[in-house]
Amino acid sequence: MTKIRVEVVSRKPPRPRKRTAEPSKRQTTLEGRRSIGDRIFSALHWLLRRSVAAWLCAAALAVTVTYGTPHVLVTYSCIDGGRCFECRYFGIQGMRDQLGSQWNCPVFVMMPLDWAPLIRKLKNG
Repeated sequence: MTKIRVEVVSRKPPRPRKRTAEPSKRQTTLEGRRSIGDRIFSALHWLLRRSVAAWLCAAALAVTVTYGTPHVLVTYSCIDGGRCFECRYFGIQGMRDQLGSQWNCPVFVMMPLDWAPLIRKLKNG
């Protein structure tokens, strides 16, 4: 008889192989139709994969649409009592007039976008 020599390498038994389950017809049909939760999850996953530059652009756009753009005070006209009647600011969309909430002229103001010139520019090309 032949002598069999057994060499033990580890005390643990070998791991069983994982078999890939064959997808049934029902499962492949259901994978074709995605639920709303799956679509939301995939949209969030797509957003989270984006680069830092894309996130910065999206954040700047969100701040601009929500709060407006920063403007700095250029000229103002006030009466001796502290009540102002004209404040002119310079910002991204050029010179604009705006009076403060208490008839004052703050140095820095976040003004909402004036959409009409932007829409005209987009229509004209």
